[in-house]
Amino acid sequence: MKRIPLPTVITAIVLVLILVIYAITYQVRFSESVVLVRFGKPRAVVSEPGLKFKWPPPVETVQHFDTRLRVLDTPETEIKTRDGQNVIVGCFAVWKIADPLLFYKRVPLARTADEKLKDRINESRAKVIGQHEMADFVNLDADLVHRSYDKIEQEILADAAPGIRTDYGVELKRVGIWRISLPEEATASVQKSMTQERKRMAARYREEGESIKQAIVARAKSWSKQILAFADRKAGEIKAAGIRASQRVFEQIPKQDTDFFIWLRWLDGLKAALKTKTTIFLDSDSELFKYFSGEELFKLISETPAATSQPASDAGQGAEQ
Repeated sequence: MKRIPLPTVITAIVLVLILVIYAITYQVRFSESVVLVRFGKPRAVVSEPGLKFKWPPPVETVQHFDTRLRVLDTPETEIKTRDGQNVIVGCFAVWKIADPLLFYKRVPLARTADEKLKDRINESRAKVIGQHEMADFVNLDADLVHRSYDKIEQEILADAAPGIRTDYGVELKRVGIWRISLPEEATASVQKSMTQERKRMAARYREEGESIKQAIVARAKSWSKQILAFADRKAGEIKAAGIRASQRVFEQIPKQDTDFFIWLRWLDGLKAALKTKTTIFLDSDSELFKYFSGEELFKLISETPAATSQPASDAGQGAEQ
């Protein structure tokens, strides 16, 4: 009898041990759950990570299910809104396996899960969008559109999630709208509607602007009247005070010297005006001009008692001054 080499025996024993260990153990990763199947029937769900033991096949087998979040894109579909307009909507969904045992029973092949979920989401999408009008999707108010999108997404999620959870053991985390477009035949009507909406907004803004304008004009007129009234009142007070002051001065001057005093005051005013080398143009009708004409000047000098008591040469010099 031929003797088998020891290395060969050791190698065979190691291989057998490896096969036995492989047959009676399985590994559970932190991102998955395992359904333990005994004689073709699911028995238990193992979610705790680590190395586990089982009976070798065909007594027991295992099915691994990834429990991480997955993203599902649904095809764009043309859907009719409540007001009879067609809109093309594309959605996406975020989901995960929440009940591996139920998922194993209802979805024997994991690759068919996407198709089943797409059917359910499409049904809910058509149902929810059919309850909204075109203005919820296409509108000049961007904030209104965003709020409508959020509301529609929540309604689709609320409609689809319970049934999917009960039937397939899948938890639908989120449903979102990733694209909305219009059919070619609907574009013209939507543009017309948007144009009309823009015209209505422009008319409203014009009315509001006109109302604001009228309010501003009314306030300005009221303020101007108040300012003018205040200015007139102050001018009257100043004028009255000036008249009273002039009366007090005139009371101290002899009556025959009144015109001469006024003429001297005019000279003082002219002197103050000419301090800065200012050129003054006087109208012949001006009150100031008449005091510099020869007739008026001679009349003032001749009627002044102080002037008549002076020699003629002094009076002439005073006139020249």
